[in-house]
Amino acid sequence: MIDQIQEMTVAITKADIAMKAAAWQIQRLAEDVTMLRKAMMELAYVAEENGVYLSNLTKSTQDTIVAMRLGGFK
Repeated sequence: MIDQIQEMTVAITKADIAMKAAAWQIQRLAEDVTMLRKAMMELAYVAEENGVYLSNLTKSTQDTIVAMRLGGFK
Protein backbone atom coordinates (compact mmCIF):
# COMPACT_ATOMS: atom_id res chain seq x y z
CA MET A 1 0.00 0.00 0.00
CA ILE A 2 2.79 2.41 0.91
CA ASP A 3 4.56 1.61 -2.37
CA GLN A 4 1.43 2.45 -4.34
CA ILE A 5 1.07 5.77 -2.53
CA GLN A 6 4.72 6.60 -3.22
CA GLU A 7 4.31 5.70 -6.90
CA MET A 8 1.22 7.88 -7.14
CA THR A 9 3.03 10.73 -5.41
CA VAL A 10 5.90 10.46 -7.88
CA ALA A 11 3.46 10.40 -10.81
CA ILE A 12 1.61 13.45 -9.49
CA THR A 13 4.88 15.32 -8.95
CA LYS A 14 6.00 14.54 -12.51
CA ALA A 15 2.63 15.63 -13.89
CA ASP A 16 2.79 18.86 -11.90
CA ILE A 17 6.25 19.64 -13.27
CA ALA A 18 5.10 18.87 -16.82
CA MET A 19 2.04 21.12 -16.43
CA LYS A 20 4.15 24.00 -15.10
CA ALA A 21 6.56 23.61 -18.01
CA ALA A 22 3.67 23.56 -20.49
CA ALA A 23 2.10 26.64 -18.92
CA TRP A 24 5.43 28.48 -19.14
CA GLN A 25 5.81 27.48 -22.79
CA ILE A 26 2.27 28.65 -23.61
CA GLN A 27 2.96 32.00 -21.94
CA ARG A 28 6.17 32.44 -23.93
CA LEU A 29 4.36 31.60 -27.18
CA ALA A 30 1.64 34.14 -26.38
CA GLU A 31 4.30 36.80 -25.78
CA ASP A 32 6.02 35.88 -29.04
CA VAL A 33 2.75 36.13 -30.98
CA THR A 34 2.15 39.58 -29.49
CA MET A 35 5.60 40.79 -30.56
CA LEU A 36 5.23 39.30 -34.04
CA ARG A 37 1.78 40.86 -34.48
CA LYS A 38 3.19 44.28 -33.55
CA ALA A 39 6.14 43.85 -35.93
CA MET A 40 3.84 42.74 -38.77
CA MET A 41 1.62 45.79 -38.31
CA GLU A 42 4.63 48.13 -38.30
CA LEU A 43 6.05 46.48 -41.41
CA ALA A 44 2.70 46.71 -43.21
CA TYR A 45 2.44 50.40 -42.35
CA VAL A 46 6.01 51.16 -43.47
CA ALA A 47 5.54 49.16 -46.66
CA GLU A 48 2.40 51.08 -47.62
CA GLU A 49 4.07 54.40 -46.81
CA ASN A 50 6.84 53.45 -49.24
CA GLY A 51 4.65 52.32 -52.10
CA VAL A 52 4.50 48.60 -51.37
CA TYR A 53 0.77 47.96 -51.28
CA LEU A 54 -1.11 44.88 -50.13
CA SER A 55 -1.75 43.90 -53.72
CA ASN A 56 2.02 43.40 -54.16
CA LEU A 57 2.11 40.80 -51.37
CA THR A 58 1.08 37.15 -51.37
CA LYS A 59 -2.57 36.31 -50.77
CA SER A 60 -1.85 34.73 -47.38
CA THR A 61 0.11 37.80 -46.24
CA GLN A 62 -2.70 40.09 -47.47
CA ASP A 63 -5.27 38.02 -45.56
CA THR A 64 -3.15 38.09 -42.40
CA ILE A 65 -2.69 41.87 -42.47
CA VAL A 66 -6.37 42.48 -43.17
CA ALA A 67 -7.39 40.12 -40.34
CA MET A 68 -5.03 41.89 -37.93
CA ARG A 69 -6.40 45.28 -38.90
CA LEU A 70 -9.91 44.00 -38.27
CA GLY A 71 -8.93 42.93 -34.77
CA GLY A 72 -8.02 39.30 -35.37
CA PHE A 73 -5.07 37.34 -34.02
CA LYS A 74 -5.46 38.56 -30.45
